[in-house]
Amino acid sequence: MVQLTGEIKESLQAAKLAFLATASKSGIPNVVPIAAFKVRDEETLLISDQYFNKTLANLKENKEIALSWWGEKGGFQIKGTVTLHTNDEIFRENIAWMKESFPKFTPKSAVLVKITGGYIVKPDPEPGKKIL
Repeated sequence: MVQLTGEIKESLQAAKLAFLATASKSGIPNVVPIAAFKVRDEETLLISDQYFNKTLANLKENKEIALSWWGEKGGFQIKGTVTLHTNDEIFRENIAWMKESFPKFTPKSAVLVKITGGYIVKPDPEPGKKIL
């Protein structure tokens, strides 16, 4: 069980933009900037899908993702596995969150990320060090 540290959680919650990396089954990469993401609990993130095209196709083929961001305290990367939700409690949670936080967005799906690792991407004596 991998859990977010307080520092990573605080950094992600303060971030306005993150970059979501996916890959197709054959390994073709795709990276998109996202704004609709949040810490759901210490082990999972919730990402709201409004506009995913290649990203959604990749997530259906390959459940592994990386999410990276840079904030006031530097940057981090989280790796994880996803489940897609379109008609269940997690999707309804996503809709309610969007109505409150991003009312112009209409979710197509909810992407639940189970965190499998975390890394430092800021200047550090050990850049790229695995910390989760």
